[in-house]
Amino acid sequence: MLAASYPAHNLTIPIDHFKSSSRYEPHSDGTFNNRYWFDASHYKPGGPVILFLAGEASGEYRFPLLDKGIIYQLASAHNGIGVILEHRYYGTSFPFETIAPQDARFLTTEQSLADVAYFARNIVFPGLEKENLTSSMAPWIVYGVSYSGGQSAFLRKLYPDVFWGGISSSGVTKAIIEFWQYFEPVRKYGPSDCIWTQQFFTDVVDKIIIDSRNATLKGQFKSFFGFTTALSDQLFVSNLYTGLYSWQGRNWDSTIGSGTFSYWCKIITSSKLEYSSSTATNASAAAFLEATGYGGNSTLTLRLLNYAGSLFRLPQRDVAPLEKLAPTSSFASSSASSVKAVPAAQFDSWGYQTCTEWGYWITGSGFDSSLGKPLLSRILDLKLENSYCGPSFDITTPPNVTQVNQYGGFNISYPRLAFINGLTDVWREATPAADTARPRPSTVSEPWIVIDNPPEDVWDGLRGAGHHWEANGVPASQNQQPPKAIAAAQANIVDFVGKWIQEWRNAH
Repeated sequence: MLAASYPAHNLTIPIDHFKSSSRYEPHSDGTFNNRYWFDASHYKPGGPVILFLAGEASGEYRFPLLDKGIIYQLASAHNGIGVILEHRYYGTSFPFETIAPQDARFLTTEQSLADVAYFARNIVFPGLEKENLTSSMAPWIVYGVSYSGGQSAFLRKLYPDVFWGGISSSGVTKAIIEFWQYFEPVRKYGPSDCIWTQQFFTDVVDKIIIDSRNATLKGQFKSFFGFTTALSDQLFVSNLYTGLYSWQGRNWDSTIGSGTFSYWCKIITSSKLEYSSSTATNASAAAFLEATGYGGNSTLTLRLLNYAGSLFRLPQRDVAPLEKLAPTSSFASSSASSVKAVPAAQFDSWGYQTCTEWGYWITGSGFDSSLGKPLLSRILDLKLENSYCGPSFDITTPPNVTQVNQYGGFNISYPRLAFINGLTDVWREATPAADTARPRPSTVSEPWIVIDNPPEDVWDGLRGAGHHWEANGVPASQNQQPPKAIAAAQANIVDFVGKWIQEWRNAH
């Protein structure tokens, strides 16, 4: 529906911006069409360009931000033009029609940042040809969320002459190979009884699957959850955490947010049996708890039964099928000839980026046991989580996270660079707002916002705020309004961007 309002355009951009770097040999003199969209309905001469980076998805996915979200708010408040720019190797912005591992060498953070700078320096918006809206003649504010939030921070620091200001929302600025910290905000801020139940369940799993040498018990445990006994231990356990992973799907906007986590917590902590269960199944649950040191506790038996029942009633988390993971050594190698080129639309671009530069493999094995009990099983280790890199891309070495972290990591800062985070965002521990990073004051030059809102302000009844919640908006005609903390953050962003724009006018 929104596609009709925002027709797609393309700018021709070089495939290779770094001809002197051996990293990209053999070099390319080619170009590709980088897709973008814009809304100039609020623009008045002298207004800013508010550029949103689409990140690791098709740019069309970001249309709501032009229509009612933070880009709409900024453009309408400051008479600007709102723009969405697609990332190379996503959507239709591919340099090649088919992609083999060798063809993906230009898919790097460095090259993608150069694309954005090239775009800002050279764009002429259709219908606005008489207006010079390049970065030399107009203030450009770059906005990104999550991966693209990291990009926006990097761009402000690497290209300060191009981007007058940058806003990094839930921006991951620290590449981390083994990202066990992903669930730390959930462990700390999730409903206490639900979190305790998940820790109890994981302890049962590990005692049976890892610590026990009783193969019969292990097979019975798999059957109890509806899996065949032949399924590998790691793949079996990987299927037990659908409810836990649903935390990231939460949002203050009920039209796009998932209520799965809240529902799941209520099920696994219920005081009654939520699903039909046979006498034999009940006896099996009691036997598993007896074997793991929790025997004789009817409440825990009930919770184990409800946990098992919930798994067949929750939507599966959005990840690649586990069957595609190679149960071999970490970074298993395939011969280059066996990794075939695929049509561009089928290429796993973000998977490639995790294997080359970013990592972010969520494990249970890496958990710091001094913090308490883990939420994920210890059997979910790096060996399993990165095992697609060899078969999919012929990548046999760990990702070079230095390529990303050289830009500043947790400590990145720059004038007119803002960081916006949600207190309970699962990606917060990869942002400058991580608990291990230094705290910062908030100023107009370097705004620092960590959003929290009480459970009663969020429709699912859980404490927020989550992953780049301030980016979303609602039409003025809609009854639902953002929680107070979200509305306050949005107003703050509109305010400090206005002051940045005034600084640009004063300087020019």
